[in-house]
Amino acid sequence: MKRLLIQTLALTATATMLTSCFDEIKQAVAGEEAPAEQAAAEPVVPEAPTEPSNEDITRMLMEQLSGCEIASAGQLTCSTPTKNTDNSISMGASIKMAIKEDLYAKDAAPAAFNKEREAVNEAANTSMKPESVYLFQVGATSDLITDADRIAKPLPENLQTPLNELKELAEAPVYRKVVNTGDEVEASATFTAIYVDGAWQFSNIVVDNAALLALNDYTAQSELPQDAPILTPEFEESRKALIREKVAAFNQLAEPYIKGREEAARATLTQHQARAEEEARRMTEQAAAQEAARQECIQGYVQALADDKLFAGEWTRDKRFGEISLHIEQAKQFENAVQFVGTIYDTKLPEASLDIAGRCDLTPKEDGTTQLDITIYDGQYDPDQPTAEVYDAKDGMLSLKLSKDGKLTGIMSCTSWANNPEKAFQINMAPKAKEQPRGKRRR
Repeated sequence: MKRLLIQTLALTATATMLTSCFDEIKQAVAGEEAPAEQAAAEPVVPEAPTEPSNEDITRMLMEQLSGCEIASAGQLTCSTPTKNTDNSISMGASIKMAIKEDLYAKDAAPAAFNKEREAVNEAANTSMKPESVYLFQVGATSDLITDADRIAKPLPENLQTPLNELKELAEAPVYRKVVNTGDEVEASATFTAIYVDGAWQFSNIVVDNAALLALNDYTAQSELPQDAPILTPEFEESRKALIREKVAAFNQLAEPYIKGREEAARATLTQHQARAEEEARRMTEQAAAQEAARQECIQGYVQALADDKLFAGEWTRDKRFGEISLHIEQAKQFENAVQFVGTIYDTKLPEASLDIAGRCDLTPKEDGTTQLDITIYDGQYDPDQPTAEVYDAKDGMLSLKLSKDGKLTGIMSCTSWANNPEKAFQINMAPKAKEQPRGKRRR
């Protein structure tokens, strides 16, 4: 029992000692390994990445495309980078850009709209036809047409306004959808990147965004004008129907106007005809009056130049003057003339006279006068008078005008004096009552 206790105590002491030794060894070992554990706790510096991440490149590209509001970033594709001597890399990237909303292009109206509008042309053209067309329709002849009648007539306001509206409706531009929401366009860029202070820096960026820029010519759906005409099959049919409706309304409106123009043309023709008849009557009356006046003049000339008619008056040349008389012994009337024979003489010396033969044209002039041409033959005369120059010549003559009141005016001259008109004698004579018989003429 005591041995057992001693053995037990001995075992206990041995165990205690072993435990103590093991703790000392453990502490010793722990003391040696402590520096290594402390060294492992310090942070490890990571290696620099070899190329930018997709997020970095996408962010850079979107900064370059910052003005693009109609599309958002999509899938990115990058080329293999090339390392440069300065530790930078060169590479390219392209990015799909998704269109955010439908895009529309402004376009000319479909030709079908104008085709529908053509149905208004007949009524519009008929309404604008010149007055001459309507006058011919109601039986007018070309002599009644004036230059004013040949001019096209403008439409009245109540027809011109709807016609303008039709034209605008048929030709108004429309919006055609050219890009759908979700459609993609591509933008690309080449660039240089270098990793500095834990971040990528980009330079030498060359962007190709032509496909995006082309979209600027279009209008986004949210920016379309209110009630914008968007070209769809439904819209096209609706616009055609509206044009047909307005064409029918115009034609209906133009119909009474066209009929009114026909009626107006008929009234104009009637007025033309009435005026023409009136003018014809007036012309007939005027012609009759003129003929009566002409006949009156002719009768006056015939009576003035009848048998045994006498005219007396004066001659003048320069400052010299004298008396002269003309006696018609016998006259004969023809269709357009009166021929006569007689004498001329110095009024103060009726015994000395010269034979004459004359002709009066019975065609009155505008001033109511007519022409007398008289040839002077031989006879007796006062040689001391200036008129002897004419009487001596073989070509003496008188060129006189006979007025409606029977007066004779003109010249006494010689045919050979044609180039010396100043030598002519001015003659003025008027009808004179018949004188008492003179003595016999001396030849």
